Amino acid sequence: MKHERRRAAISLAVQICLIVFTVIPLSSLLFFAERPDEGVRTEVFRYYTTLSNVAAALTAIPSLVFAVRGVSGKGVELPPWLAVCRFLATSMLTLTMMTVLCFLGPIYGYGEMYTGVNFWFHLINPVLSITAFLFLETETVIPFKAAPLGIVPTVLYGFVYIREVVFVGKWPDFYSLNPGGRWVVSVLAMLSANLLLAALLLLARGKPSEESEKTV
Repeated sequence: MKHERRRAAISLAVQICLIVFTVIPLSSLLFFAERPDEGVRTEVFRYYTTLSNVAAALTAIPSLVFAVRGVSGKGVELPPWLAVCRFLATSMLTLTMMTVLCFLGPIYGYGEMYTGVNFWFHLINPVLSITAFLFLETETVIPFKAAPLGIVPTVLYGFVYIREVVFVGKWPDFYSLNPGGRWVVSVLAMLSANLLLAALLLLARGKPSEESEKTV
């Protein structure tokens, strides 16, 4: 019981950090433009990075409630629906982190990718979410066959991105997914990487205790 409370306390701290480290950087993107007359910059929500961090913060809110319950000794396991939501959000953030590390960093420079808001969105929040999912939220079992669910948010985002970049031309290709018109190759590569990362998350996840095990 003491161990469970300690783990719940750590989970509580992580969830609070995820929320704070999303709300403050996001506020700076939305409201602190270079010129006051620019207004609220809602275009920040066109970025997968922003959406993945917001998704993690939103799932951290109910997770925080269950962490408080765990600290009070009432059990730390998440309900199945929340465990799946945490899996989806963590899969998104893992893809964000690895895309920056392996793809965008070499293109735009790692200094740019880890400066200011990007430090929190590209590194700190992904690490926090992965840590919580792998070590602090393991009571509810997510079977390996659920790995394809981890790419659902990316598929939905991909439809919007390709439409706006390739077919409508309203967005610039800020993720460099359409070099030479080869967006199909880029999308397939991104989804394959996303599926692999989602599968690795489930494989690396800790084994729940027999007393508190709950299966999705």
